[in-house]
Amino acid sequence: MRLLFSIAALTLVSAAPPVAQQPVQYTLAPEVSGGHLTALRVQVRFRADPSGTTDFRWDDGWNGERRLWQWARDLKVQGATGVEQSNDGHWRIRAAPDASLTVTYRIVSAYDHDPTVEDTEQARPVVRPGWFYAAGNALFGFPAERENAPATFDWTGASGIGFASDLEHLAGRTRAALRPGTVADALESIVIGGHELRTFPAGDGSGVRVATIGSYAFTPEQLDVLARRVIAVERDFWRTDRRAPFLVTAAPIVGDPTVMSLGGTGRGDAFALWVDQRTPLDRMKWLLAHEYFHTWNPGRLGTMPEDRETRPAHYWFSEGFTDYYARALMVRSGLISPADFASQWNEMLAAYAGSPVRTLTGARAASAFWENDAAQKLAYQRGALLAAIWNRRLLEASGGRANLDTVVQAQLASARTSNDHATALFRRLAKRSGLDIAADEARYLASGEPILLPANTFGPCATIVTEQRPSFSRGFDAEATAAAGNIATGVDPRLPAYAAGLRDGMKILERTEGETDNAVVPYGLLVEDSGVKRTIRYLPQGLNRVSVQEVRIKQSSPECWRTAGGISSGASR
Repeated sequence: MRLLFSIAALTLVSAAPPVAQQPVQYTLAPEVSGGHLTALRVQVRFRADPSGTTDFRWDDGWNGERRLWQWARDLKVQGATGVEQSNDGHWRIRAAPDASLTVTYRIVSAYDHDPTVEDTEQARPVVRPGWFYAAGNALFGFPAERENAPATFDWTGASGIGFASDLEHLAGRTRAALRPGTVADALESIVIGGHELRTFPAGDGSGVRVATIGSYAFTPEQLDVLARRVIAVERDFWRTDRRAPFLVTAAPIVGDPTVMSLGGTGRGDAFALWVDQRTPLDRMKWLLAHEYFHTWNPGRLGTMPEDRETRPAHYWFSEGFTDYYARALMVRSGLISPADFASQWNEMLAAYAGSPVRTLTGARAASAFWENDAAQKLAYQRGALLAAIWNRRLLEASGGRANLDTVVQAQLASARTSNDHATALFRRLAKRSGLDIAADEARYLASGEPILLPANTFGPCATIVTEQRPSFSRGFDAEATAAAGNIATGVDPRLPAYAAGLRDGMKILERTEGETDNAVVPYGLLVEDSGVKRTIRYLPQGLNRVSVQEVRIKQSSPECWRTAGGISSGASR
């Protein structure tokens, strides 16, 4: 969450503060019918603008969704002389200057079913009979131009319905603030609750709370322990926030037989996870490390463009560097082994090698970002690869005295007094440390040349090998199959899946083995064919060949955790 610092000036005459500094008061409550949740009820109290016309609105857009107001129903205003709704998510409220206004409305669910791997748009609110989940961007409207105004929050609950939110860090009617809060904080929030919500309080002095709804392949207790450990590692890295309030939430998504999905979004002093119910705990390590790193990157390392169309050109830093550090910090701390570290990198390297947009120019990749999944992943891939390469160069040039940590930790301090974009600030500080990234930006980020890791990127304990492999193909049209209710569609008779017996019309029940984007690991599908269940096993290879890099661990020693994690060159000094 953003911090608000205010300085009070003493005057001889008592006067009401300007409208922009008067608090906006948010209240949230569940709507229940027959014991089932049906909607979330929102109340927003504030003062009218001095002009007599107040623009009540929703955020312009978030997480790919531009019409964030579309789930609001029955909006009413108490204290107004007139209300006019436009088609762009704005309500023009006419009222006496500085009049007390109360806006109420309901937020309904974006889904009429439990979210699946196809429904992972986190901007869309979920209200199911037993639970709910919503991001503040879609939940809360606000009076225009008051994002920096103070805000308070209260939850008015119902019996048997649990609740958790980072908004509980703000002040409420009967609650002191854990930190100052603004309207912007309300928008950058997460709420979760329901009949079976499990919550773990911040009883260990860390300030960390964990809240989960639903069932997973791991227990809530296991997630709680893991989340606290990951958070401690990253707070130690940045040397900040060691007792700051923070919330981790987990909401379930129903899995697809052929695809496992998990994701998350940073919310300032929270992060919200959407987790496929089959996801093993080990897979959660990277996700937790990635999402918590967003507490600093990019928000505390510089600014990002406000324009939605321009912003993707900067994601190589905000997302790619976050990916790099998620793996690096986990292996340094022993959360994963060097072998696990290599496996995680190899999964990404295989996906990058087979990416259909691998050589897109930066301009074309940015323009395709919001509409193309592969283009979205490209920013993560390019940024992580360059971070690893630049880290190695810094280590070698300094004799092991400086690395990428040196630059980004200096950037944390510099960003406190700078309005520069995070990418520009990194570029300048890297050059100060002896690393000029201009040529690499031109070749790889602007022109789209494929990025290859040098053999010694991760030090003497590992090597990078490059080999030719068949391209990855499941052997059927995955999107069409999912749309058909997991009925095999578009099975290609030229590929191994067909040779192994897969045919159009078979019901795919489960993927039993295999890795997405890995063509050399056997792929297994449990299918139902004319009422009979059987497993079809094959190599998921396409018709083309691609050049794939792979990280291979050469030896295992205590130093490998440091060299793989990028904090030691491995050279004797």
